[in-house]
Amino acid sequence: MKGGSTVSDTRAAGHVPDFLAIESSAGFKELMKKKKAFLIPTTILFLGLYLLFNFIISYSSILEASFIGDISWVWVFAFSLFAMTWILVTVYMKRAEKFDKMAQDTLKDFNYDKEENR
Repeated sequence: MKGGSTVSDTRAAGHVPDFLAIESSAGFKELMKKKKAFLIPTTILFLGLYLLFNFIISYSSILEASFIGDISWVWVFAFSLFAMTWILVTVYMKRAEKFDKMAQDTLKDFNYDKEENR
């Protein structure tokens, strides 16, 4: 193909990272380890509490007790689920910044700068 570029030409020029090499690098493995260590327990907590709420209100009357006046524990639990969601989103956003930094550092180890290769 005359005058055109191919994928191999682009890789040779250094514009496309070697994804297999990145995937096997220590930096990428550390990033994935830290992401899993955060995401798996967080997901279990999130889903566990949402499912627990449904089971408790369906098969028990524990949360029907009065919290303050006419407000029952069901309302407290339900609103705490909203608070938990916002808190987890905020914590994840802060952690995602660290994960992004780790990903950028890993790509820099392979001489790949995202801004430079757009």
